[in-house]
Amino acid sequence: MRADKSQSPPRQPVADAIEGTAISASFLCLVHCLALPVLLLLLPGTLAAFAQSDRVHYWAFALIAPSAVAAFWLGYRRHASLRPALFGAAGLACLAAAILPHAPEHIAIALTVCGSLLLVSGHLINWRERSLAS
Repeated sequence: MRADKSQSPPRQPVADAIEGTAISASFLCLVHCLALPVLLLLLPGTLAAFAQSDRVHYWAFALIAPSAVAAFWLGYRRHASLRPALFGAAGLACLAAAILPHAPEHIAIALTVCGSLLLVSGHLINWRERSLAS
């Protein structure tokens, strides 16, 4: 599917900033998931209470989801390719499933890692296709 080319594309610096924020947030989610066990061993106490709180995951998702949607929408308006958004939607679905109540921890970790990798991949594809469409 291709977007209507009569619409003027968004400014590249704004789209780059949104895409960069989205990639960073997705990457931080991945680092949080993979590095958390090591950090908990090294810095117990306050960090453990903060990092194990379910609210952290809800807040992270609340940051990641809107920035991802904005980045994929701006990218689609420029390059009219659904491929990056499909990667992003799959990644967001994995992350949403990971924060569902009563999800076993090992399943939540696997979903978070898969979701983060899918999101980062989608953002990188989106960035590349936006630069090729310029």
